[in-house]
Amino acid sequence: MESNADKAMVCFSLPHKVGSLSQVLSVLAFYQVSLTKIQSLPIVGKPWEYLFHIDLVYTDFQRYRMALDAIRPLTEGLEIVGEFRQGAIPFDGAHN
Repeated sequence: MESNADKAMVCFSLPHKVGSLSQVLSVLAFYQVSLTKIQSLPIVGKPWEYLFHIDLVYTDFQRYRMALDAIRPLTEGLEIVGEFRQGAIPFDGAHN
């Protein structure tokens, strides 16, 4: 599937072990996918476990998808929240 998207929002959690986030970031860098934002939120009831929300930018949609396939085994519950063009504001009908 081809897309004109060049930005994505994804979320995932990671096992509580040394270097788990570093591994994910290294894979993204290898596939030339850049982070523009990263946010971590604690998972209630799971001490030392966090849900990561990250914004990614890329120039090659296929390489971006390959990067997601490569990090999937390193993460838990990887979800694509959205894929879109940078600067595009999705219309939700709530604004006039």
